[in-house]
Parts: sequence; C-alpha cells; structure tokens
Amino acid sequence: MFMSAFLKYSPGRIRVHLFRDLMLVVLFAVATLVAVNYLLISEVRRELAWGQISQSMVRVRDEVRRLLEPVEQQLAILRDLGRTGELDRGDVSRLTAQMLPTLTHLPQLSSLIIVDDSGAEYFLQRDGAQWLVRERMAGDSGRVTWRRWGSGGGELESWDETLSYDPRQRPWFEEALGKASSAEISWSRPYLFFSRQVPGVTASAAWRDGEKTFVVALDVELTTILETIDSLSLDEDGKGFLFRSDGGVYVPPVGQTDRLLPGAAENFFSASSSHGGTLSIDAVAAWQRQGAPDDKPIQFTSGERLWWGGFMALYADDEAAWLGVALPLGDLLTVLQRRWQLVLIAALAVLGMALLLIVLLVRKYSGQIKELPRLSIERKRYQEDIRSLIHSGESMHLEFKSTMRMNLRSGKPGKEIELAWLKGAAAFMNTEGGILLIGVEDDGTVLGIEADGFENEDKCRLHFKNLFNQHLGPELSKYVRLEIYRLEEREVVAIECERAGEPVFLVHKQGESFYIRNGPSNIELTISQALSYLRRRF
Repeated sequence: MFMSAFLKYSPGRIRVHLFRDLMLVVLFAVATLVAVNYLLISEVRRELAWGQISQSMVRVRDEVRRLLEPVEQQLAILRDLGRTGELDRGDVSRLTAQMLPTLTHLPQLSSLIIVDDSGAEYFLQRDGAQWLVRERMAGDSGRVTWRRWGSGGGELESWDETLSYDPRQRPWFEEALGKASSAEISWSRPYLFFSRQVPGVTASAAWRDGEKTFVVALDVELTTILETIDSLSLDEDGKGFLFRSDGGVYVPPVGQTDRLLPGAAENFFSASSSHGGTLSIDAVAAWQRQGAPDDKPIQFTSGERLWWGGFMALYADDEAAWLGVALPLGDLLTVLQRRWQLVLIAALAVLGMALLLIVLLVRKYSGQIKELPRLSIERKRYQEDIRSLIHSGESMHLEFKSTMRMNLRSGKPGKEIELAWLKGAAAFMNTEGGILLIGVEDDGTVLGIEADGFENEDKCRLHFKNLFNQHLGPELSKYVRLEIYRLEEREVVAIECERAGEPVFLVHKQGESFYIRNGPSNIELTISQALSYLRRRF
C-alpha cells in the first residue's frame, strides 16, 4: 500500500515528497532524542535533589527529636514517681526542691506542671536566674499563690493573685487523660502558654492514684525548637523550618522579643521575618499548590532564586506539625542544567548533518526516481503528463482504450467494449496499479470520447459508476479515480487505479474472472493460479 501510494507521484514530486518524508523522520528522531534526554535529566535532577533534601530533613528531624526525647524520658520518670507516691505534693518546698533538677538539667524546658482532676495545681517556671512557683488549690475560685525562689533554691517572696485560669482546660490536660490507662506520652499542638504568653508545645502523661487522676506536663517553648532548627547548617543558604498542615509557618521572634507575632493567639506564624520567613512561606505555598506531597521534592522560586523544598511530618502518627527544608539549586544540579544545553546543541548538529545526508541521498537516487512509473496525473500540468504517458506507450502500468462504450467498427455501443476497460481496471488493482486512458488508440492517437455520445461529463461519470458497481463492486471504488481532461480539443478520460488491498473479481454473464497485469497485457488466471497468486500477494 505504501509503495502504490508512493509511486502515484511524478518523479519530480517524488523527490519533493521523499525529501519531506525523510526530513520528518529525522525531525521525529531528533525530537524523541531531545524529549528522552529532557525526561532523563529532569528525573536525575529530581532524584539528586530528593537525596540531598532527604538527608537534610532527616538531620532536622533527628535534631528536633534529640531536643524532645530527653523531655519524654524525664516525663516518664516523673509519672513513675507519681505512681509510687514519691512526689510530695503536700509540701511545696520539698516538691520544688525535688523538681528543680529537672528544669536545671534540661534547659529546653521552660516550665513544669502537676495537676489533678480537682484543679489543684503545682507550677514551676524559669524566671531568669530565679524560679517562680504557682500553687492553685482545688476548686474553681482562681485564687493562686506565687512564690519566688532564688538560684540557690530558697524562697525569696510570695504573694496571692486571682486568675481566670483553670489548668484542666488546657489542651494537654484532656489529651493526657485520654491516655491515662495506656501510660502513653502526649505532645500537644503548638499553642499559647498562659503564664508567659509565648507559643510552645507541651508533653504530658497521666496516672491514677485511688479516685484521683494526676497529670504531669513539661513545657517547651516553640522558640527553643525553632532556634535549634535555625542553628543547623544545611549546605549553602539552606533553611529548615516548622509549619502547620494548614500552611501556617512558625518563625523565631525577632531580636530578644519573646512574644507572639501579631495576629490571633492560635495563629502565631508570619509571612516574613529576618530569619527566612519569606523563603519558608514560598516553600509551603508551592507545597500546597502541588497537593502537599511528602515523597518528592518541590521546585519553587523565592528571592529570584530557584530552590528545592522537601516536607515531612515531625511525627508519623501526628501530621499537625511538619518539618520543611529548602535548599538552593546546587552546583551538581547546575551542571545537569548545562548538560541539557549541550543536548540541544548536539540535537541541532545531528539535524544539520541529517539534512545534508538527505540532500545527498535524494541526488544519488534521482536517476532511479526518474525511472519510476507514473501512476497519477497532476491536474495543474495534466497536458504535459498525459502527452508524456502517451509518448511512453502502453506498459505494465498504462493502457489505452479508444472508447468507453462505443464499438467504432460497428458504430454501436458494445458490451465487449465496456468489459475491455473493466478488465484493465481489475488487472491494475490486482497488480501494482496503473492508468487507463480512454479516448486514445493503441498507437497513441488521441480520439477523445466524443464517439461515446455522452451528453455531458456528469452522464459520463454516472455511466462509469454504474458499470464499475455492477461488474467490480462499489466497495472497490475507493481504489479508483476518474478525471476528464481536454486534450487537443478532445476529451480524454483518465482512470487512475491503485493497488487494491483485497482481491478484485470481474463479474460477467459467464461468472467471475480474475485478471492481473503482465507487461502491457491483461492476463486471466485460472482458479488454482489465482489462489496461488493471492497467497503470494497477501
């Protein structure tokens, strides 16, 4: 099918189309090469970035966990002491002396709380080099007693105060109560500490003593966690940060201010800060736009630079707090970027060489192309093409017929005349295709089809269609094309036949016949010959 379609063009057009088709093949190959390289380089870049980011994220996570794990261990010790009754909750002085080493040896802790389900509370908090103790009795009166302790552990002063505060309403209290039976440790989401009005997280654990339930809690200010993350050196200009699943980014306070950034108490995050808030905000925004993935890097722009960002939950079983890492496009990734430019240059070089080779190939085979048979007539230059065909004479791909239906000897229409050119059409379709010129004698004399007596071109086309459908079948009409041309003041019919993709049989009164083209003649094959021919052809 390809060759029959290919050979339909004139040699000049074949050269043009051959050049075009070869060029398309080369362009497709070059485009495929570029696309494959682009995908491979992009994948390598992503894998390298993910490797670097994963290492940095694990580093940040491990550093934060190293900060918090001692808090959990100390909390477990305090809970066990409470279970065994070794925490003397009845004597504030003795309890303070017992608790001071906990805050002294764990500088990441800002305060310690012990509270029961009646609302009675013991609270110990750093206050510079000194300590503050708050004692709240059972009930809802809100009356508390404050005591200030010196660095050596002695009480310096005390005073009473009424506070609209109930420790049982703090977020960590209910979480600890829910896990009292399992003895698990709970970490709260970041919230605002009541005493100092700074954000932080609280680790808490509960135990039962008779009919009462006790909760011990340790506070870690968020600033401590953020400064730990910020102190890590993550490659060149790399940043680690902490954020919430809804996109709020936590940033360290500016300077020595130990207060909330402006906004509602539960929204202590910012869109910018001197500690890289803009970078972290841009990273989290890109992360949210791409569906909040935790298994691939995100490329984004911040400060007119390209960055890679990676994200993971601080704890797998709690996705409230997330860790993020932003790394600039490193030297290795820049090298890959330059390699991509080399791929483009190489592709252009290949394209240029291919173009040169195509020109040489077309020139080399120009002679063979000229010898290819003509299987179509170009309408714009039909007179030149038809004269060239007539001059070449009948051949494997060309046959002349004087008329379409008129027997010139008898002067009457004859069925044998119609079947003659139908045999030629069937033979061409069963072989390699060809052209029937009707209105041309065997010696090349142009007679025209005026002798057929058609009233107009439409009548001629209708007659052809009816005969073709009757004797060959309408399903085969896709393989032929009829055109009527005016040549030497006469009308000549050209029937262009393509090689058919199925056997073509000529139906007549005696039955069906199978014809093929052999040189300038149409040969009828027997049934056995036709079967053998069809097996070879199909």
